[in-house]
Amino acid sequence: MRQTIGILGIPIDNLDTEATLDRLDQFIQERRFHQVATANVDFLINAMHDRELRQILRDADLVTPDGMPVVWASRLLGSPLPERVTGADLVPRLAALAARKGYRVYMLGARPEVAQQARDRMIEANPSLQIVGCVSPQISPLLAMDSEALLHDIVSAKPDILLVAFGNPKQEKWIHLHRDRLRHVPVCIGIGGTFDFLAGRTSRAPWWMQRLGMEWLYRLAQEPKRLWRRYCNDFIYFVRFLARQWWAARAQGRGREGVLCADQVGEYTVVKVSGALGARQRSELQRLAQDALERSPHLILDLQRCNAIDAATLGTLVNLTKRARHIGREVRVASAQPALQMLIRTTYADECLALYATVEEAQSAMNVGSMQINMFSANTATICTLKGTADFDQALALQIRLDALPPAVRQIDLDLREVTYIDCGMLAMLRRFSRMAETAGRCVRLSVSPIVHAMLTQEKILNDFVLYDGLGAPTVLADLSTPALANQRQA
Repeated sequence: MRQTIGILGIPIDNLDTEATLDRLDQFIQERRFHQVATANVDFLINAMHDRELRQILRDADLVTPDGMPVVWASRLLGSPLPERVTGADLVPRLAALAARKGYRVYMLGARPEVAQQARDRMIEANPSLQIVGCVSPQISPLLAMDSEALLHDIVSAKPDILLVAFGNPKQEKWIHLHRDRLRHVPVCIGIGGTFDFLAGRTSRAPWWMQRLGMEWLYRLAQEPKRLWRRYCNDFIYFVRFLARQWWAARAQGRGREGVLCADQVGEYTVVKVSGALGARQRSELQRLAQDALERSPHLILDLQRCNAIDAATLGTLVNLTKRARHIGREVRVASAQPALQMLIRTTYADECLALYATVEEAQSAMNVGSMQINMFSANTATICTLKGTADFDQALALQIRLDALPPAVRQIDLDLREVTYIDCGMLAMLRRFSRMAETAGRCVRLSVSPIVHAMLTQEKILNDFVLYDGLGAPTVLADLSTPALANQRQA
């Protein structure tokens, strides 16, 4: 089973470069979609400020430690990673593997001249390499991209490996947003500026500097104006967040080696933990959890007698939530001591690990990942109210409900004031529906929570919607030059 280390709540795979290549080869053999991320400090800091990116990295099938600071962090947390596995090192090795085994590669992103030069150099190093696409789309915000043509070309080319160089978090979000369309591409990797390294536009630090973890200093000397602010910001936030996790881990104290047992309580399987949960208990925890998820509505972890969880176990717990969610279930934590709760909350793991005061409360709780849709129609107007988590997985259900509205409905108000989380998948669906409705002469308005408003702003599509305050009075009108909205303003 997958072995990861939880750093700032993100599961980083405990693999060296050779093992990573073996895993990627295995992914290609499986012939289904896998998302791979190379997480450096900048990735992790971006994730701390972006909940959707955190969730994408948790859902990724492989996350490599791209940089020595990530390796140093794992050592500080007591669960050392073997080495850094950077995109700049991994892609050339992956290209050699692809040439050797006849795998097809598609290159997406970077400036046209950079991508073409990187392509030429990879083929020069590996003459039998099949590069079936090399496309540099025009730079634009994620949800404003013309992705349909790109996806059609990628699917037609039938690559085994898709290298996406949009930069983080755009590349990770783009892959995740289109994972259904990319379901037959076995390996999709966000590689950031790797094409610049391959093309020779950006030089690598000497090997001794790489081994000492000083490559960042070499790059800063090359591009001080562009990188100094980012590096300072990353350093400050990385130290702050890592110190919080380290302190929370220290606050747990130490106890005897953990013992696990599983009890059946009604229809639920409750895994009770006594003592400290560490790497030695990981296999047993994975076995009990897998068995519980196969036969119970949810997995409940009773941590009343658990006094410590290390970074490796935290990574395992986060991985289990992904497996549970895919079969419509949850991993619920009950009766955790205050120190454990602090560790889980400090690393944002409480976003996927539901915390409950007692086992009984965990049994009776509603599914926290669900979204409620309520629709009220009168004459030519409809109000659709959403509550809870509005994500990609819920977008289809909402789309079906909205598409079923009769043509007589001309005014559609979407009340999102009780939405606690929204991702780009849901935003893309709402934007698409709003544009189609406008073409048909309908008016779609949104009343939003601060969380939704922040996401609309972050993804640069706030002006694509009409916002109202929930009481019927428009407060923000988008693109008033369009006929439908201009008519509404005059009315």
